[in-house]
Amino acid sequence: MGRIAGWLVLLALGTLCGSWYGSGVSATLIAGLLASLAAGALCEWLLPAPGSMWGGALVSLLAMFIPVWVFFLPALAFEAGVGLGTMVPATGSADFKDTQAKDSVLASLRQLLALLPAFFWLIPAITDLILFRGLTQGYALLALLTSALTQGGGLACAHLAVAKGREWRIEDTERYRIRQLHGRINDLDEERAQATRMAHLSERTRIARDIHDNVGHLLTRAIMQVQAGRVVAQSKGDQSTERILDDVGKTLNEAMTTIRRSVHDLEDEGTDFASQMEDASSEASMGRLKVDLNNGIETAPAPVCRCLATIVREALTNTVRHSSARSAQVILRDLPAFWQMVVQDDGGSQQSQPDSRGMGLADMEARARALGGTANSGPDRQGWKVFVSLPKEPWSDHSAAEHGEDRKVMA
Repeated sequence: MGRIAGWLVLLALGTLCGSWYGSGVSATLIAGLLASLAAGALCEWLLPAPGSMWGGALVSLLAMFIPVWVFFLPALAFEAGVGLGTMVPATGSADFKDTQAKDSVLASLRQLLALLPAFFWLIPAITDLILFRGLTQGYALLALLTSALTQGGGLACAHLAVAKGREWRIEDTERYRIRQLHGRINDLDEERAQATRMAHLSERTRIARDIHDNVGHLLTRAIMQVQAGRVVAQSKGDQSTERILDDVGKTLNEAMTTIRRSVHDLEDEGTDFASQMEDASSEASMGRLKVDLNNGIETAPAPVCRCLATIVREALTNTVRHSSARSAQVILRDLPAFWQMVVQDDGGSQQSQPDSRGMGLADMEARARALGGTANSGPDRQGWKVFVSLPKEPWSDHSAAEHGEDRKVMA
């Protein structure tokens, strides 16, 4: 806006000086003003095209024949300076280098011809300076000096605009890089949080397994020994020893129940649904089956997770052992009232025969029924399909009693 305002100020001053020189505003002066406005607008519109300054050059040449138009030379020179400063980077970089590779002389001539119109304002100013004397020669000298200064100002404005554009590009690039860095930092934070969470879950699972394998087995052996001692005391009629062993047995049973509850709590909190499904899919395929896992369930209770993971393993193992399938798809859906799972392979299965149903299919159905759901399997789309649906209603109430019953079912 500052550049255009300066150009308009020069046009206004030229009009004022022309009216004073011609003792009033004439049609010739108005025509010069309009011609200068059109030339400047054309230059602004066409920049940085090589022909953008020819309009101002033609108006400058007409000032040789119309003396009053010499007062518009500063405005025309200013616009020529703007065009010169804008065109030099363009003609001196891509276009000039491209033509220089073909013919350096031709490229230099093209560049010179493109920039030559920027100096046409010198022709009428010097002509008037040579041909006229007195006051007219003074006006020509003033127009020459003023035009030289305004062309330098236009050139400075153009360089300033180019520098500002480069600054904006640099700022945009830096802002883009900063956004990229922030996005990368957020991704790293999420990955770190996920890795920390997975480490915590794995550690909980390891602790639960250690307690189950070590302390649980020791308590089981102690309970069996107490029961055996109680039977021996009962056979001998030693009622006091029998009562003592009975009390010890109850204490051990309570301890076993407490440990079992603690183990299940640790295992429930250490269950990551996504990793369980990925592990089940990769382990059961044995590397011989391409498995496409489409998991739409973010989280589920530990018994549901164990049930679905076990069914996935069983279904994919049956596919590997009893069919010629090359790929299988595992789809998990989180519906408002149900968790659903579909395992579909692309090969004919021997289990499609009604009399070949083994313990694996019955076990899948039993696990689903234990959680209040259903599991169906059979031939579908030239392959074998397993469909499992588990209701969410039993898990809506998180009371300790219901959790205890579910854990006993899955133990």
